[in-house]
Amino acid sequence: MKTVKLFATLRDLAGMKEIHVPFEDGQTVREFLGTVKRTHPELHTQILDEQGELTGLVHILVQGRNIQWLKGLETVIRAHDTMIFMPPTAGG
Repeated sequence: MKTVKLFATLRDLAGMKEIHVPFEDGQTVREFLGTVKRTHPELHTQILDEQGELTGLVHILVQGRNIQWLKGLETVIRAHDTMIFMPPTAGG
């Protein structure tokens, strides 16, 4: 199982601060999100569009780094990696 920390509106959608998703070491983010679709469909619709691409409504962080700056949806997730789903924020 992989624990994913949720922030802001994503906590409201899921009704909890973190979710626990079945996981196999070495999965890509894309594969992992397929499981999220089955276990937490309310989150999945915020993350991926109908074509299976990122909506931009949620940042996915693996080990504190946005997957946008890694290998995107093909980023490999390891058992020890922390994961965070967070909506974009702005402020000053």
